[in-house]
Amino acid sequence: MDIKLTAKQEEVLRVIRNFYLEKGFAPSLNELKDILGISTKRGVVIHLIALEKKGYIFRTGQPRGIHLVGNDDEIAYDYLVGVPILGYANAGMPLVSAQEENIGVLKIDKSILKRKKNLFSLIIKGDSMNQATIGGEFLHDGKYIIVQKDSEVQDGDIVVAIIDNCATVKRFKKSKGMVILYPDSDNPIFQPIYLDSNSDSLINGKVIQVLENPAT
Repeated sequence: MDIKLTAKQEEVLRVIRNFYLEKGFAPSLNELKDILGISTKRGVVIHLIALEKKGYIFRTGQPRGIHLVGNDDEIAYDYLVGVPILGYANAGMPLVSAQEENIGVLKIDKSILKRKKNLFSLIIKGDSMNQATIGGEFLHDGKYIIVQKDSEVQDGDIVVAIIDNCATVKRFKKSKGMVILYPDSDNPIFQPIYLDSNSDSLINGKVIQVLENPAT
């Protein structure tokens, strides 16, 4: 859209978008008032009216009835959750930096994710996990994985681990003071990674979903 927003309107729109990404639904007027530091709900409504007139949102009059209009003029419906794509997961040697890249957002139906929270997505890079499946989907190069932060991890789970500031996706096992990250591949060059359970390496989350990437 090419209709210019004021600085405050940009802030309000950013807060609404971030709330959608985190929660999967629109903020209430009270929540917007508190987040934005506006003294009254009427003050919030004035900004919402301006955003609606400029075509960035539309409102239904229902509780949490704020709907975003995307840059492609598609509606961000309430049943969709935005999951940020933060970069790549190495399904090979951990070579690609784990720095968050924010390279896009996946729009996913809540029912697919079973209303799980604290999610992010990565793109698989490599073939060290090409024999592993989640929900019948193979972890092939180029596919999206959905990762749940702070999830309880058990032996056999597929995880994203940070090693020397690089993200790698492997199968997890804990044994005698060690964490072992196993490949699951038809390529024999890949071997397990053995880590001290007290090392600086970080299990960043559990892989809960694999999705097709039409770009690959």
